[in-house]
Amino acid sequence: MLKRVITLALIAAYPLLVHLSLVLAMPPLLFIAPILFLTGAFLPGLSSGNKSAWLWFSSLSGLIVLLEYLDMTLYLLFLPPILIPLLLLVIFGRTLRRGSEPLITAIGEAARGPLSPTMRRYTRRLTQLWCLVFIAMILSSSLLPLLEQPEVWSWFTNIINYLVVGVLFVGEFILRKKIFPAHDHPGFIEYLRIIASAKPRI
Repeated sequence: MLKRVITLALIAAYPLLVHLSLVLAMPPLLFIAPILFLTGAFLPGLSSGNKSAWLWFSSLSGLIVLLEYLDMTLYLLFLPPILIPLLLLVIFGRTLRRGSEPLITAIGEAARGPLSPTMRRYTRRLTQLWCLVFIAMILSSSLLPLLEQPEVWSWFTNIINYLVVGVLFVGEFILRKKIFPAHDHPGFIEYLRIIASAKPRI
């Protein structure tokens, strides 16, 4: 549990540090932020002595050091806000193909058993909605660097995008309880545990 908390804290620190580095004009944070992110992302493998994890961590850290030496770190930071939602779009979107089960439907059934037809339609539309959100994040993160205003880019990619995701996540949880009052809804903390522990077939 402690390792998971540390992992999440290191990853979550990334957008905050990047934003602070640009808004407060603190360039060293542009170097520290991706190093912390890599540490969090590879922490499980690093702590267990996984050679592949150490190889990837060392290689990517070396690349960050090189880009810092070349004064190109900022350009590297443009990539995660594009690649992360792109990866999520692929994960969610491929489950919407004909013959596949939407990801959120699969998570619900893996955790709670068969869902009603109405709930299955709802979870399919919810999976589609998340795909639209990821597309919007990809587009904004791709176009904003063209303005050549790093602070504006940072406000959207490191603050506003995460607020939108948080509001949608919590808002949907509240809305679902109102739309399906007869459904046996878990508490919010239990809901997070269900999502974290579910192993859907997708």
